[in-house]
Amino acid sequence: MIEFREVKISRILNPTSIDLGEYVINPFMGCEYSCLYCYVRSNKVISKRPGEWGKYVDIRINAPELLEKEISSKKPKCVLLGSTTDCFQPAEKKYEVTRKILEILNKHKVYYHILTRSPAIAEYTDLLKQGFCKKIYFTINNTPEELKNKLEPKSPSYKLRCWAINKLLDENIGVVPYFSPILPWLSDFKDIFNLFPESNSVEFEGLNMNLININDIISEITSIQQDLQDKYERLLKDKSFYDAFWQSVKKDIIREAIKAKKNYNIHIHSFRAYFNNKYN
Repeated sequence: MIEFREVKISRILNPTSIDLGEYVINPFMGCEYSCLYCYVRSNKVISKRPGEWGKYVDIRINAPELLEKEISSKKPKCVLLGSTTDCFQPAEKKYEVTRKILEILNKHKVYYHILTRSPAIAEYTDLLKQGFCKKIYFTINNTPEELKNKLEPKSPSYKLRCWAINKLLDENIGVVPYFSPILPWLSDFKDIFNLFPESNSVEFEGLNMNLININDIISEITSIQQDLQDKYERLLKDKSFYDAFWQSVKKDIIREAIKAKKNYNIHIHSFRAYFNNKYN
């Protein structure tokens, strides 16, 4: 059962260290998709909010009103939508906070990037085609269904996400299919580039083994794939094994990219690096 609350906030444009904008905009606090490997679980601001991640959504109903005021004073040139929430999660259908925000950004000619995994964004093409949406980073992964039900039980299906990406691309809206996370020995990259004929590139991110709840993630994976227990444990402990594995993944992706004549970008987290989450 998800708890929904209508709340009022004091600021909607928050400074960010992410290089996709000067400020971030998050119309909601919380996310219905409840992905177990979501980095937002490590966010210090989010952790102060009572309740389990994925079990609540705070709707920031005064966000559009605040944005109008803050654009006048802060004069942003480019912002990022959805750094700690999904702006197009099911609650948006009722409240349309994100739609109002996009209308305001377009009106004031403020450019924006979007992070999402929701096919519902395909219903916003009228706003996204007005010339101010610079890029949409659309998260996908082809996790086996039984495992998906454990790791991101409420997120949209892979098929629907692929459909939405191609619909946006057909509308000449800039979309980057963002394959994340790569699950060791489970994710399949075969022909991944050919799924999106109109996309010039696909980006990839490996599972972050530095997440604070990585043991919970491994536990869910190995509850279904018991033969991976030792391998995942070794990824946590053995740097040489870790580096060799991810190097082999990179080679597989590069081989597919060359075959499809497409561009790619691969982000692999450093072994035992401190996960410094500065997302607002």
